[in-house]
Amino acid sequence: MASKRPTTRRAKTSGGVSVAASMRALERRVKRLERQLESAAAAHERKLELVRRAANRRVAAMMKEIAALRHHEARAKALERLLASRPAEVMTEGTPDGEDSRLPG
Repeated sequence: MASKRPTTRRAKTSGGVSVAASMRALERRVKRLERQLESAAAAHERKLELVRRAANRRVAAMMKEIAALRHHEARAKALERLLASRPAEVMTEGTPDGEDSRLPG
C-alpha cells in the first residue's frame, strides 16, 4: 500500500482573491462611503439652513403683526383720551353725520 505524501498547508484566500486586491476593494469602498457621508452632511446642512430661514421669516412676520397691533392699540387709547377729555355737551352737538373733523382717521 502506498503511503500518503505529506502535504504542505497553503494559505487560504477568500475565493481566490489576493489580499492586495481585497485591500484595494476595501479602500475603494471606504472612499465611496466617505463621499456619501460628506454629501449627506452637506444635504443636511442645506436643509437645516432652509428651516432656519423659514423660521426667521415666520418670526419677522409675527414681529410685524405685533407692531401693527401695538400701533392700533395706541391709536385706540389716544382716541379714548381725546373723547374722555371732551365735555358731554360738545359730544351731543356734533355734526349731523356724527363725525368730528378734528378726530384722526
